[in-house]
Amino acid sequence: MQILRSEQQVALQQLHVLAQESVDHYQDSAEFVDNEVATQLFKHIAAERLQLVQKLAQAIRDTGDLPAAPDADREAGEQLIHRLHAWFTTDQSRDVLEQRLKAEQDLAQTLRDKRNATSDDIYQTLYDNFVTQVDNTTQSLRQAIS
Repeated sequence: MQILRSEQQVALQQLHVLAQESVDHYQDSAEFVDNEVATQLFKHIAAERLQLVQKLAQAIRDTGDLPAAPDADREAGEQLIHRLHAWFTTDQSRDVLEQRLKAEQDLAQTLRDKRNATSDDIYQTLYDNFVTQVDNTTQSLRQAIS
């Protein structure tokens, strides 16, 4: 393993962490929300996104690096805040769906900012897959809220 990461490795690592954080939040939301439809939606999104995480991890390994893990303390804090917010609303399920929708919108913006992180073909393919997943997830969440 190299001490310094290449541009490709850094870009792949950033996508990997974003995707893994997303999976973690969807899994947490699925455990927390008290609505079977929302639970199943969150589990489906997490499973789909986990496949991308695995592809990203393999792409990172293929470069000679190891995938990094998200900051567990930061994630736990965010999840606690999301749960507290949902506990104090009149419609917990809707609130959690709206939280996930907001997170997807933020993720979409972050991905737009990372569009040209590297011109590497592997990165671009995985990046495009991630963007497509975020777009599809955003639509699914909007439909669930309606």
